[in-house]
Amino acid sequence: MKTVFTILLLSTVLVGTATAQSVEFSGQFRERSEFNDKSFNEDQHHDVYHLLRTRLKATATVNEQVTVVLEAQDARTYGEESSTFNSGAMHFDLRQGYLELTDCAGGLLSAKLGRQALVYANQRFIGAIDWHNFGQTFDAGVVTLHAGDFSIDALGAAVARNSNTPEYMRDVFLTGAWVKWNPAETRQSIQAFFLFDTPNTGVVRQNRQTAGIYAGGHFGMFDYEVDAAMQTGDYLPDGSDSRDISANMVGVRAGYRIPDAAGLRIGVGFDMLSGQDFDDMTTFGAFHTLYATNHKYYGYMDYFLNIPAATAGMGLQDIIIQLSAAPVKGLTLGVDAHLFSTAVDPADVSGMPESATGTIGTEIDFTAKWKVAKIVGMTLGFSMFSGDENRVVLLGTEDSSSWAYLMTAVNF
Repeated sequence: MKTVFTILLLSTVLVGTATAQSVEFSGQFRERSEFNDKSFNEDQHHDVYHLLRTRLKATATVNEQVTVVLEAQDARTYGEESSTFNSGAMHFDLRQGYLELTDCAGGLLSAKLGRQALVYANQRFIGAIDWHNFGQTFDAGVVTLHAGDFSIDALGAAVARNSNTPEYMRDVFLTGAWVKWNPAETRQSIQAFFLFDTPNTGVVRQNRQTAGIYAGGHFGMFDYEVDAAMQTGDYLPDGSDSRDISANMVGVRAGYRIPDAAGLRIGVGFDMLSGQDFDDMTTFGAFHTLYATNHKYYGYMDYFLNIPAATAGMGLQDIIIQLSAAPVKGLTLGVDAHLFSTAVDPADVSGMPESATGTIGTEIDFTAKWKVAKIVGMTLGFSMFSGDENRVVLLGTEDSSSWAYLMTAVNF
């Protein structure tokens, strides 16, 4: 691995020296120590572990129109090799490697081809998932049409490659279009998108279309974000009749900042992701959040990363209250409170106990962010979850859980 890393850096430097106008290097060192007591099983002991992520990025400007980006990443959990010889675990990989063309066709077109992070709007549907130790990138191509304040991305990405075997199994891919309107004279953005993907678990295949809108921005001290989307297509369980996909979601965030009160921001929000009507087995109604950065939205304890599986197909409702302030320069304190419930009432599901309730529980997330130096930041977080004793998801012998972390990041 060290040899590969050396060759990568040497090749980048040689290419930059020979042909590029400039080569810029950047990177990140990030360590996060976590105390994990998120299990609801009283027999399971809490765990303490440490995550390390190191990135080195080279951006070679070949000429005014051509840029090549190479980014290597090593992401690991301390001690997982079980030996100080550091062998036997694959951590090192090419996180990004793409060609970017700009100012083509008189400035109308630009393009990016290769492995890259795709980040759209507020990452509700496609994001970098940067909280995760590995993060998310796509092997993709994106062509952008520019027209003043408008732009349109046409994208295509390979999500999973299946071998050519006698029993045909189609590759998993993502394709679609994303339209943005960002008027220069305002702090607003309105976006619309259409995405088509073909998830395949081997048990269930889908031809899924997701269409939606995003609007967000600021009016003075007021900020807002609105997301809405619907999903259609074919849900194809192995050995069962196909079903029509009919699902939807809506998410709203709004906040008001008071600069004279230590930058106090008061925010509220509401999310609703539809669930399955279990009396209608001709339709699949559970909304899927695609390739989203769900850590940002549905509680920092990450119980709802995989929606709809995390809520047993019954959807999710989330009422949010947020408070944050910066009492001193470089320090930001915040607290988010979530009240989770299923979108489908368990009383409407046959076989559920009479005592079952759609209320899942309450999560409270505390964070403290400190800018230690110009490129160094630390984040301390503590979260606790209190579950309803008659909930139908996140089951276990315990009703409460907790989690804490300390993260240090150096971005250079």
